[in-house]
Amino acid sequence: MIYFLLDNKSLSVYTDSTKKQSLSLAFKAKLHLTISSTIGNSKKLNSIIARALDEISEEIDLTNNLASIIVDDSLLSHSIIVGSKKYEDINEQIKDESAIKWGDKASNYYFISEEKKTPKNIFHSVAIHHLLREKIKLNFNNFGLSIKYIVPLSSILISSLKTSQFSVIKNGKKYQFFGNTKKGFMFFKLSYSGSKKVEEKIIGLLDIPNIKKSELDKNNLKFIFFNTTKIVEYLANYIFKDVPLLNFAESNTPQIFSGELKVNNRKYSPSSSSFKYDNLIKNFSSGFLSLLFLVFVLSIFSNYNFLNFEDSSISENKSEVAVEKVNNQNLPSSSTILTYNLLGIEEKFLEINSLLLTESEFIVNGSSLELDQTDLNLNYSQQKINFNELLIGLFEIENNLKFKVFENVSNEQSVQNVVLKFESFESSLNALSVLIKFENISLIKAFKDDNSDNLHLYISIQSDEN
Repeated sequence: MIYFLLDNKSLSVYTDSTKKQSLSLAFKAKLHLTISSTIGNSKKLNSIIARALDEISEEIDLTNNLASIIVDDSLLSHSIIVGSKKYEDINEQIKDESAIKWGDKASNYYFISEEKKTPKNIFHSVAIHHLLREKIKLNFNNFGLSIKYIVPLSSILISSLKTSQFSVIKNGKKYQFFGNTKKGFMFFKLSYSGSKKVEEKIIGLLDIPNIKKSELDKNNLKFIFFNTTKIVEYLANYIFKDVPLLNFAESNTPQIFSGELKVNNRKYSPSSSSFKYDNLIKNFSSGFLSLLFLVFVLSIFSNYNFLNFEDSSISENKSEVAVEKVNNQNLPSSSTILTYNLLGIEEKFLEINSLLLTESEFIVNGSSLELDQTDLNLNYSQQKINFNELLIGLFEIENNLKFKVFENVSNEQSVQNVVLKFESFESSLNALSVLIKFENISLIKAFKDDNSDNLHLYISIQSDEN
């Protein structure tokens, strides 16, 4: 596991240490622009994170590692929600109150929330801008990292606190306080200059307590001080012990109830000794209806008028399309080259009106480009995936995805040539970060014309047949 800490101005990475501390700072990359100044700009935000990871990758091998990322609370927004009986569930209430607070901007944020054991029915909600979350996931995946956690720093600091305690981060004469009080989550700042004290309340239902500087200068169990290394070590310990933490890498819903992680585990009930024909009839009926629904959905997708591959029917040339095998690990496959050129396209163009990408052509907005074959992340995956599993992952990225399949057998192996239609360029890049993980998937072509907002990806999926 590699641990990262992202704040407004830097991205730090922590790894195992041979010293007394189990983790230590391995490298700190300074961001060339601040996150807060670019939070709504997809291209700049992508460039910031990609450049920082590029610097880190020169010092540390990132590929094939798990990553846990701590996000500083200066990049997040907090809310306190008191549960109301007029709402069917807390998720509905959070969405409603967030819309009141943020207006139309609420749709730009990804919300997760928790309810501690004490007090109950008071939810602490944390929001991250969806572009920041997407760019973190996209770029970390592109560098060969599999993200396990994207955790608000505050979630680590309050996880083991009593209601009478505060976690404290000191920076010179400035102090940040995090607590889980009798009225729920609280976050405030204090700064001292001589006898003068300046208070800044960020969030909380209680007034800021009267804290004298002399209380902070002496050992006091009421205040637990943290530095960055200690924060990362606490996270590592919490992950090892399965302590409930808020996690932006998971679903956009309330995640912790009464201090316990909400997990939707499937339950298995052993069947009784007697055979029940009514259950058989119900299961058969449900299965038949599910099959009809699947046929209906596939018919909708199949009716889509997809573009032809290489100006001719993909079905006519399907025997020629197969997944490339990389015999020389020092040479990138054409699919790898196409994928990495497409992933980096947003950094080169402010707006992409049209695009054609094949082995022989790379045309953007009418201008012909050369395929960049330098500085590729040659991390060849040994994983494979079948078409059904792939679709599940792609529909999580965009639920309006449409596709068409042309299946054939080449060299005694089953090959599925698939056209994927994405409604947004952002979704297609997120999909590419998934596709590149599997060795049996090749990108053949990408296409977008001036008359459409949609991007088409042409891929091949190869599966061994017995």
